[in-house]
Amino acid sequence: MWAAAAVLIVTAVVVVLPAIAPAEGRGPTADHAASRKPKYPALLPNMSPLVATDVHIERAGGRRWLRLESGLTNLGRGPMEVRSKAGRRCPEGQRHASQVVYHDVDDSKFFKRTVDTEVTRRSAGCMLFHPQHDHWHFEAAAKYSLRRPTGATVVVVGRKMSFCLRDSERVPERLGTYHQPSFYGNCGRDTPQGISSGWVDIYQSFLAGQALRLPRPVGDGRYCLKIRVDPRDELRESDETDNSSVRAIRLAGDSVRIIDTEVCLRR
Repeated sequence: MWAAAAVLIVTAVVVVLPAIAPAEGRGPTADHAASRKPKYPALLPNMSPLVATDVHIERAGGRRWLRLESGLTNLGRGPMEVRSKAGRRCPEGQRHASQVVYHDVDDSKFFKRTVDTEVTRRSAGCMLFHPQHDHWHFEAAAKYSLRRPTGATVVVVGRKMSFCLRDSERVPERLGTYHQPSFYGNCGRDTPQGISSGWVDIYQSFLAGQALRLPRPVGDGRYCLKIRVDPRDELRESDETDNSSVRAIRLAGDSVRIIDTEVCLRR
């Protein structure tokens, strides 16, 4: 792994909540239910990034920037849901993030929002407030890096990306067939955000932060563009082995060409 895993102390709080229709665009809202061990098994999400697309060079401020589009998928049985909440220690301008894990009340092995109303809450780091958007972003949703295919020499590592998690589109068919409807729409100041099972959150290449500033010595050649989801390991998932994707590219001046990924997988 390129990013060191953070040590996370988890506090589980079980909350039994009334069902809320998906049309309302909200998940559970109660924060004060009694603490006890969950009665039913967890329906965990599984976050995995798509390989970078729309990879291209942009010149700005006398420097070259490698821009990319990224997509964070949820391939698990339950939704990935986070909520901002005051009261926990986070840096100034941030709020505590709680991950909401749903439980399989009817033992169907699939998430049903009107049935699976038992949840546990766990600490998941912090969230950043974006005044321009008037809502919170999950602080460490993804991280981008560029390295050479031989020797694993790291060329540049971007800052951790904050995302407003939402359902942008269904996952590609090659990743499986899912039937969950879209639930997490446009983010609001106090509404839950997340990615439903079988959906992907897309961040286009023109958005702020969707770029790596290339160091001046970087020349033409082959490179590996890596996306890692949940780089601080703050989210509970069913599978932690598929949190990274890699795209092999060839740089030639201000042009970028996609090449065979195998060059980035060789040891």
